[in-house]
Amino acid sequence: MMAVAASACGTAKPAPTPKAVTHAELVGRWDGEGECGSPIVRLRDDYTFSSKDFPVQWDGPVPDSQVTRRSSDGKWHGVNNDPGLTPYLVLSFKNHNDSQFLPFYLEHGKLLMDGTVAADGGDPYLYECHYKRTSADPED
Repeated sequence: MMAVAASACGTAKPAPTPKAVTHAELVGRWDGEGECGSPIVRLRDDYTFSSKDFPVQWDGPVPDSQVTRRSSDGKWHGVNNDPGLTPYLVLSFKNHNDSQFLPFYLEHGKLLMDGTVAADGGDPYLYECHYKRTSADPED
């Protein structure tokens, strides 16, 4: 799985991906870009997390489209050793039978996460939300 980034001419090219991520690179506050509603994920050193307005579902690009968001706690872990896949983050939400998978990619040498949510109903439409670590302290 490769993250895809659009270039200035409108064609897509694979974004560079890290070979591995470390625990220290992940702990902290991760903010989603404003276009996806400015969600926040706080990854703590003890592998717990809390999220605010995290997008988990989308009903597609229709005029009245809705994004389902979750503000919840849970457990997280990073995966570096899944053959053929870029390293990714797994968020397991407490009190929900749901996990989210966020692959990592590099942009200008900085580690980012791709929080893409597929539309319901099998349509190939994606709701994209990219995250960057804004603080090494999850409570900032």
